[in-house]
Amino acid sequence: MSHPPLTFHTTFNFFKQFFLEERVNRIKHHMDYYRFSLLALLVFGALDITPGNAQGRGLLIQQYQKGPALDGTYSRWTLYPGVELNYINTDLATTKPKLALGGLLQVEFRVSSTVGLKTGVHYTPIAYSYPVQDSVGVDQLRYWTLPMSIMLHPTQRVSIGLGALYNLYNQGAFVRSIDDFKNKTLYPKAHFRNSFGGFVQVGYHFLQKCYAFLNYRWAARSNLPTLSQTNTSSGFQLGVTYTLWASKKRR
Repeated sequence: MSHPPLTFHTTFNFFKQFFLEERVNRIKHHMDYYRFSLLALLVFGALDITPGNAQGRGLLIQQYQKGPALDGTYSRWTLYPGVELNYINTDLATTKPKLALGGLLQVEFRVSSTVGLKTGVHYTPIAYSYPVQDSVGVDQLRYWTLPMSIMLHPTQRVSIGLGALYNLYNQGAFVRSIDDFKNKTLYPKAHFRNSFGGFVQVGYHFLQKCYAFLNYRWAARSNLPTLSQTNTSSGFQLGVTYTLWASKKRR
């Protein structure tokens, strides 16, 4: 059977359809991120709205004008354990992020009542799915993350952070699912690499010792040319920490 000859018109339509489909896939991925971010912001907003703590408009404005510490005291050192929910994807158009639960331990040093330096260690699992022929594949990656950030505390309840991070790759696995059958294979240690990145954070303090936060984080590293996987990722982290220990308050 003979095939019709390729013309400029058919070639142009082919590439036009290809790039349109790729653009639609990227927009769908971004929409998933935006929905997750909106949900987190609604949760933070609900934390400060309770029937028993309703305040008049004038009293609320007066409270926030008094600054981050109403009594002018703060702890120089604070230790925070916590958990965080990761929703992180790669830079590939074929992958879709999956939720993964991690943990963290952080310490903050307050330079003043409004500025602090924070570091620690995070256990950061990342999971994402992608089509593999007639099945679905999932990469399950495990990292130890070392962050370093500067924290601003403009009010008693709200904190804003900006920092850098270093991802130490621990291990990874490929899970292939066909109907109810699943097969798990560990990746070689050198399959993925350590990576550098950064993050921005907005958080809310509640119940005296609890802190809820939302991160947008990213990390990148050059990829091995012989592998189809990538070391570049970005996404959201929603977490809660608890003040386990704090040094004596000072003015």
